[in-house]
Amino acid sequence: MLQRFARSPLWVAAVATVSASMAGCSGDDGRIYEAFKCANVALILGREAEASAATMKAKPLLDQKTGNPAEYMMRMRDKYTDDLALYKLSPQGQLQKVSEVFESGTCQELYR
Repeated sequence: MLQRFARSPLWVAAVATVSASMAGCSGDDGRIYEAFKCANVALILGREAEASAATMKAKPLLDQKTGNPAEYMMRMRDKYTDDLALYKLSPQGQLQKVSEVFESGTCQELYR
């Protein structure tokens, strides 16, 4: 059954979609998104200096982007909302999730 499904056009389309979305998070887009995420959690925690530091690390990459910057940032915001899914958590769960992201190695490096 699984082998037959793996050869179906639906499976191929699903794999292609997932691969394309993952590829979109590599390179500059991935670094910009991580900085965006780290800056947002820092702001939630009232850590403006860290948010600014993360934003400044992504600024050179953002300056190279072409197209509509508002649309690009809306996509980043949507991905952030989906990834963190804070709306699904209790206030304690939200704080725990935000703190975990803030304290991650990736964010701590961006805050330096």
